[in-house]
Amino acid sequence: MIDLSISKPIYNKATPCIAKVKEKIILTGPGSAKETYHISLDIENTQLEFRPGDSLAIFPKNDPKFVSQVLSFLGCHPEKNLIDPRSGLEMSAFSYFSSKINLAKVSSSLLRYLTELPIHLEKKIYFSSLFQSENKPSLIDFIAKNDLIEVLSHIKEPLDSISPLLEHLSPLLPRFYSISSSLKTHTNEVHLLVALASYSYKEETRYGVASHFLCNLATPGDTEISLYVQPSKHFKLPDDPEANIIMIGPGTGVAPYRAFLQERIAEEATGQNWLFYGGRYQASDFLYRDLWTKWQQEGKLRLSTSFSRDQQQKEYVQHALLANSKEIFQWIEKGAYFYICGDAQNMAKDVEATLIALIKQEGSFSDEETKAYFKALKTSKRYLTDVY
Repeated sequence: MIDLSISKPIYNKATPCIAKVKEKIILTGPGSAKETYHISLDIENTQLEFRPGDSLAIFPKNDPKFVSQVLSFLGCHPEKNLIDPRSGLEMSAFSYFSSKINLAKVSSSLLRYLTELPIHLEKKIYFSSLFQSENKPSLIDFIAKNDLIEVLSHIKEPLDSISPLLEHLSPLLPRFYSISSSLKTHTNEVHLLVALASYSYKEETRYGVASHFLCNLATPGDTEISLYVQPSKHFKLPDDPEANIIMIGPGTGVAPYRAFLQERIAEEATGQNWLFYGGRYQASDFLYRDLWTKWQQEGKLRLSTSFSRDQQQKEYVQHALLANSKEIFQWIEKGAYFYICGDAQNMAKDVEATLIALIKQEGSFSDEETKAYFKALKTSKRYLTDVY
């Protein structure tokens, strides 16, 4: 008997799903230090599957103007066919440098290769000197502060062939974003919360490749986005719909909690939801304000906010945790799950330290008892982090 059932497609890094931008909405207001966008991707007919807590891997494309600059420095026509040394695929030079090469990164391998070519290369002596053993710190510093465009701009004559050079270029890798929607609420869409990354480079504003691609370059209804789902093995909702959850998410760290709440509301989960949100200014940095407020008014969410610049003394999410220490400890004692998403360097460490201090204080524990209590939280997978 022939099985006529149609199997669902398997998407991964080698065979990504193709979606299109459906909608882009800027969520930050005037005065914000960042431009943060709600990005809706159309996945109708793709059968893409994901769960709250999963991430979306986005294959970005470089800004066309920078691609053109690189090709100009190399004396390479945009339509010239090149062979990708990694995949063996043939494509135009413009497509190759648009989607396969990280223009923001310089490899030491490329620098060494260029210095060994018999061509007119400005700063050739300087580049060569970087490979002297005593100049290793200078080499590391140069690679950290310069991009591919800067290095290739020193080539002053056409290369006989650029094919050997391709092997020394850094690949353009996928960027990962927390999914901020549930399929049970948005059947044919997947949502992202994307902050446009920007930095100053030689008195010019440059942008992060992926955020620039999504927020500025991609055209709704037209630009194709290659992607796949990176499942989360640990950062997910509790199996028990009656369990309470405490969510810490300043800025874009709030993204997965939007998916959490959509999922729990769709499933009519009876567990309580408590969100601690943080930003700089309430007027300009309160991402998804209307949605959180709506759910709060409907009794589906308890919301605690901290806006660090709205008063003289800065207040962060950890301060809001301390202000509610007694209740938070009671929730944890009754089996609540505690989530942290966002900045790993500062916020996550501060929140963890605050939680440990809170547990010690409210439980009247010794240092050893506090350590054991916190370890038990982690072991039982009720303390979960997604930090970057």
